[in-house]
Amino acid sequence: MKRILAVALASACLGAFPRAYAQSLTPPSAPYDASTQTAGEPAHTEGPHLRLTFDDAVSRTLEGAPLLRAGDAGIGAAAAAVDQAGVRPNPQVGVEIENFTGSGPYSDFGSTEYTLTYSQQLERGGKRSARVALAQADRDVALLDREKSKLDLIYSVRQAWIGVLQTNSELDNAIERLALAENIGGIVRRRVNAARDPLAAGLRAENQIAEARTEVDQALRAFTSAKIALAALWGGKDGHFTVDAAEFSQLSVSYPSWGQLATKAATPPDLAALDAQVTRAERSYAVEKTRAKQDPVVGVGVRRFENGNDFAGLVSVSIPIALFDTNRGNINRAMAQRQQAEWTLAEAKRQYNGELQVQLAAFNSAKAEATAIRNDLLPRAQEAVESFRDGYNRGAFSYLEVADAEKSLVDLRARETAALSRYHHASAAIDRLTGQIGSLAILEGEGQ
Repeated sequence: MKRILAVALASACLGAFPRAYAQSLTPPSAPYDASTQTAGEPAHTEGPHLRLTFDDAVSRTLEGAPLLRAGDAGIGAAAAAVDQAGVRPNPQVGVEIENFTGSGPYSDFGSTEYTLTYSQQLERGGKRSARVALAQADRDVALLDREKSKLDLIYSVRQAWIGVLQTNSELDNAIERLALAENIGGIVRRRVNAARDPLAAGLRAENQIAEARTEVDQALRAFTSAKIALAALWGGKDGHFTVDAAEFSQLSVSYPSWGQLATKAATPPDLAALDAQVTRAERSYAVEKTRAKQDPVVGVGVRRFENGNDFAGLVSVSIPIALFDTNRGNINRAMAQRQQAEWTLAEAKRQYNGELQVQLAAFNSAKAEATAIRNDLLPRAQEAVESFRDGYNRGAFSYLEVADAEKSLVDLRARETAALSRYHHASAAIDRLTGQIGSLAILEGEGQ
């Protein structure tokens, strides 16, 4: 959208209306670049500002993001757990001393026996492989959670980026309305001075100008707030940057039908994460089942007899009796958790399909509305404004008719901005659901 000339504040206050009509209305006098404005700056202020792109904003947000660092730490912890899960139980070494004191022949150390043993627990039922599989599932969950966190951060940047572009467009619209109000105000001023229009028409024109200036101020503050909100995502303390405003008006993104989009080969990241939770629950169930198997402990040793200094070997085997603890409670718990994960995934798929349909419908509706406004309604409204303005200057129309035509044009600009906002927000939601990331320009290329 082309920039409208900047508006200089009126030197005379509105209360001094008769004196205001002694002078012509002040026309715009300098180029106005809304994207360079920040809170508290006059409209004409220029300064050193960074030219920011969407990819720049994403890079700044992801760089050093605590959420991603936490995800990296979680992946490291899961990888360490995989290593630990594959470790066998430690062996045991024991020493026994018998008959080293007592009565009769055992009153001294002459009949003492020394026994040295080495024992090892033998895991049965695939315990170690089941533990490793569970730890690997935990690692997969950590990897997908980290990827989801990254996508969420990028989605947050994109939402804030759209907010900056939208408020920038709203500021352009407000400036255009002010320019229209001042333009017709100049005509009204000349007609009032020539006694061709009543003084009331001039009052209405001045009120329209005052309201338009207020809207410019409000739009500027909203634009500044949107830039600060975007900068806050990477820890920035102000919104001293410029953006490419033309990016907001592009309508080149397109998507296939819902059926084609929902059956893509790649699993959506959120569903992939829940599917990994199902796998983890299945492997946890497998681990609890292996724990129902009792593990024997096998030992070997050597015994030394003090009397005669003789030695003898020994072998020991011990097996726990599964009389009370059969791990049944943990097995049932793991089974219920597996079912819970499966139902959670099923519900997520249902919601995913529904949300994807809703966002696709919103995207197509917003794109169609913005296209119709841009290609049909706006040219007609612009032509009507020019026709009414020329006719009013010749005395063929009243000021109210011109004001209504200008209001229709301004309202259409606002409708176009709102439709473009819905279009971009729906596109961002679709890309987040399907796991696409990248700048708006890249996504536009992918959408063809």
